[in-house]
Amino acid sequence: MMNLERVEHILRAAGDATGQRSFVLIGSAAIFAWRTFVPEELATSREADLYALTPDLVEAERIADALDAILGQQSLFDETHGYYCDGVGPETAILPYDWQDRAKLYTSANTNGVTALVPEPNDLALSKLCAGREKDMSWLVEAARAFLIDLDAMRDRFERLPRDREQTDPQMLESRLAVVRGRLAQSS
Repeated sequence: MMNLERVEHILRAAGDATGQRSFVLIGSAAIFAWRTFVPEELATSREADLYALTPDLVEAERIADALDAILGQQSLFDETHGYYCDGVGPETAILPYDWQDRAKLYTSANTNGVTALVPEPNDLALSKLCAGREKDMSWLVEAARAFLIDLDAMRDRFERLPRDREQTDPQMLESRLAVVRGRLAQSS
């Protein structure tokens, strides 16, 4: 299970392994940069998704490949610690165009000077809604149940999503949001 200490360890190890000092942290593990208490149901993932915070896409891809090779799934790091880093790219998470306005820069004494730009929880949740996988939908229900995200705030950001991706179709997103609301109502 993921926790803040593990996220910080991955950040520190990513900096040591690549020389990169600034990353973007996305996916389920990113919630730990925002909340001190995260319910167990939201901490089941074994990975933290990172990409280099650099305008050079070739360099970002090289760093993602290095992260996968050195800290990725089935690496020595993973075998030793039981969790890993997934080197991804900026295209991995579909986020509103203004997500960086709400993001926070995360660092701590445990990251050894490595920083991560972390999307705000509702932007993270919106990315999961766009992905629409069962694990993402379950995560959304649990995050809403724990008041870590606001479904209305997510809905208000639909128009800020890129329109060039089929995963951002507003009707599809409305339908998925209705599923999340329905599951919440059933569990109340």
